[in-house]
Amino acid sequence: MNWVAEFSDHGADGVIDSKDFGEGDGIPTAGEPDFDKTDLQESDQIGLTGFKMNRIRGPNSTDPVDDIVFFMGADRWPEVLYNKFSDPNPANRYDTTAVLGYNIGFLFASGPFTLEAGKRERFSLALAYAGDFDGLKERVKTVQQIYNANYRFAVPPPVPHATAEAGDGYVRVSWNDISERGVDPVTLQNDFEGYKVYRSTDPEFRDPKVITNARGTSLFTNGKPIAEFDLKDNIKGFSEQTIDGTAYYLGSDNGITHTFLDTTVTNGQTYYYAVCAYDFGNDSLAFFPSENSIGVSRTPRGGTILAPNVVEVRPEPKAKGYLPATVTAVRQIAGSGAANIEIKTVNSALVPDNKTYFVRFYTDDSTRIRAVRYELVDSASNQSLFDSGKDLAGEGTGTVQEGLLPIPTVPQYTVVDTVQSGWQAGSATNIKLKTAYLDIATLPRDQRRYGYPNDLMIVFSNTIQDTSLDADLPSVMTKFRIYAMTDTGMTKVRYQFRDVDGNGTLSTPAERIDVVCYPYNSPNFDNAKVWRITIDTTGWAANPPTVIPPASGDSYLLKLAVPAGEGDVYAFTTSAERIDRDLARDQWGSKPYVVPNPYVGAASFEPERFAVSGRGERKMEFRDVPQNAVVRIYTVRGDLVMTLRHDGSMSGAIPWNLRSKDNLDVAPGLYFFHVEVEGFDPYIGKFAIIK
Repeated sequence: MNWVAEFSDHGADGVIDSKDFGEGDGIPTAGEPDFDKTDLQESDQIGLTGFKMNRIRGPNSTDPVDDIVFFMGADRWPEVLYNKFSDPNPANRYDTTAVLGYNIGFLFASGPFTLEAGKRERFSLALAYAGDFDGLKERVKTVQQIYNANYRFAVPPPVPHATAEAGDGYVRVSWNDISERGVDPVTLQNDFEGYKVYRSTDPEFRDPKVITNARGTSLFTNGKPIAEFDLKDNIKGFSEQTIDGTAYYLGSDNGITHTFLDTTVTNGQTYYYAVCAYDFGNDSLAFFPSENSIGVSRTPRGGTILAPNVVEVRPEPKAKGYLPATVTAVRQIAGSGAANIEIKTVNSALVPDNKTYFVRFYTDDSTRIRAVRYELVDSASNQSLFDSGKDLAGEGTGTVQEGLLPIPTVPQYTVVDTVQSGWQAGSATNIKLKTAYLDIATLPRDQRRYGYPNDLMIVFSNTIQDTSLDADLPSVMTKFRIYAMTDTGMTKVRYQFRDVDGNGTLSTPAERIDVVCYPYNSPNFDNAKVWRITIDTTGWAANPPTVIPPASGDSYLLKLAVPAGEGDVYAFTTSAERIDRDLARDQWGSKPYVVPNPYVGAASFEPERFAVSGRGERKMEFRDVPQNAVVRIYTVRGDLVMTLRHDGSMSGAIPWNLRSKDNLDVAPGLYFFHVEVEGFDPYIGKFAIIK
């Protein structure tokens, strides 16, 4: 009975999201995990009933070998093996021969059993090896755990999807939050713990691999990260589980974020960044913490194929006149809940032009007031880009999509709007009122109730209008009523009233009104008081006024500032990155330059060659050039060496491989370069090449 629909309802093929028969129907189907023949506990286990070690080839040509074949030959191997594996003495069924220096082959036996025509049976086999007996025991223990878990490994969280923006002396990496919602298939728990960011100048990520164990052997990890972010959950420090005496570092409780800014980069150098999510393992099951791998492969021609969590970038100055992507001011289009939302562009290249997005808030509980998450929506397609935003405190740690990072700041509680609260037009009373939330209330401040968090209107009269509640204050008749301003109209609200002078209205500082808002499911709940309304005596000590109590025609509005919650929607519109030609002309005063100058043998940012010995391609760069510029390189005699053209991108650099227009290596010496851009004055500079 270990089939769980949430984790096992994958259909007859056992593969999630394949839309095959039985998937998502809520009932077990043959082929699904933990059911029928795919359930370890429901299978018949015969076990290993025979074993033979076969000598394939020895170190010497004269060494004896076992010329085992699976057909009838002179040595009658099928008969020999059958007799061995069916020997009446079980001890004879296992080969104990020890060999040294041989290539060997193992033959395992399990049986006998009946296999009818057309019937299929599954076999499970593990071959464990290690350098010593203690290591072998650890391997076997691990294999047994995998088998007991029905071959579902303890796996790392889902791989995050990373993007990066590079500029003048910086790289900003951002990623989504898909890893934080993964469930381990063995423990059936969300064991996500954090992210590690790795940086390398080669696609094999050799740069971070600087950590070894005490024996000097490379570890199982990806290496030394350049940054690490983990949950504030008191799971930190080193893991209890170890491999070869080495523990896993789980972080320092510094909190989760989804962006990382690296300002230690060198312009022109190609960098690779990998964002790897990791979990905290499981001590009770002896599961070591697991981490995403860095998946990069190379094509035969030296290209790179990057995994979703790996990015390749090259920081460079932007082209002259560059303006990053921008967004309009955020505006509220639905609801009345309060939120201050900043939209940060963390990757201008991904931000589309003239596109409107919605930020929607959700409480996920009808009794809550303040939102617990937010969603980013493409307004044109109504497609949700993510719906799991949890950063409601304006920390800038939320998830990123299409180069945009929403940073909402939602007030923690409902409070009085002192600016918009006050006496309505036509009121004759001269008293001032103040309102405070009653912290003595036993109900959560964020719990929605009858009349809370609605605005309140107190309507006064010269005659008796209502009767206060009889609780810790005695019930009295009052010359006012209190209404909650709900979506369906004015709804009467109960209250307690302390009437010192017995005139049925607020007239002295010692009097007070305690507004009572009952929970929806408990209309007689004790101590459901929310607001205390009293006379504000500020300034009375020096010059107390003659009080004019409120009477007919006097109405007081208690306006509330409510946190954004269910139904609150905000919108903003984006503008893509661009080149401003007028700004580019203004910036033309900082002229183009060459890096390195002089070029002495090599440049630090030159890439290595792939699968070929020798040095890589030479490279120097013309930087700080406008978009669509043309650079012509000349010898001191005026001979044209090469013509380079800007590719129209936002980059302000044009690379050159130090080869002429005839594809020949250029000679050392002094060279001139001429930069020409339509609408700009031409520029002439010089550089040197030294070999």
